[in-house]
Amino acid sequence: MRANAKPLSVYLFLSLSLGACARQTVQPVRLPPLDAPQDSVAYGEPGGYRIQPGDLLRIKFLYHPELDVKVPVRPDGILTMQVAGQMQAAGLTPTQLEELIKERTSDRLREPEVSVIVAQVVERKVYVGGEVRVPGFVPFNPGMTPLQAIMDRGGFTPTARVDSVLKLSGSNEYQGTRLDLSAALQRGTPENVQLHAGDVLFVPRTFVGDVNTFVNLYIRENLPISPRVGFGSTF
Repeated sequence: MRANAKPLSVYLFLSLSLGACARQTVQPVRLPPLDAPQDSVAYGEPGGYRIQPGDLLRIKFLYHPELDVKVPVRPDGILTMQVAGQMQAAGLTPTQLEELIKERTSDRLREPEVSVIVAQVVERKVYVGGEVRVPGFVPFNPGMTPLQAIMDRGGFTPTARVDSVLKLSGSNEYQGTRLDLSAALQRGTPENVQLHAGDVLFVPRTFVGDVNTFVNLYIRENLPISPRVGFGSTF
């Protein structure tokens, strides 16, 4: 009887230990909070979304549903309504446009209640052309820089002039500025220029690139041998 006491006591100890472990409550691991979802049409504008040229707006009158309309914002940013006339809508928030419509219609409607809904957002794009691998449109993102847009189209060609990239901005009359992207490209220097939707980037060709194009078009294809210049160097 005494010989079996020790194994029995060990068994009881293990059983009690396992039972205690089974009764312990597993503490859940606290995960870090998820980032708040961003409004896909806010574009970082202060005070909420700003109406843009090309947006389709649904305008409703609470007490006068016969005046409800769905109208686009013209390329020049103007909104035209029969009951309120022409208004500059681009750059305003829907709430600001509501107040403007109320002001414009208060002389013919008693205490008008207006709601403005952005029914369809125009697609935001930036165009990149000239000496880039694949010229074309780039989807616009808030904070996008010229170099980011160019890299999205495959980057510069060997004949690109990176120190004289032309940036065109403006909805009606484009205004151009020249950008030197050589420091950002070679040393990773932060760019101090951000793009806006509708901007155009044009990368010009270097002088050497123009010479090579001339040689390829007018000399190489018309001579049986490669032309040589100077001390045996070729184009």
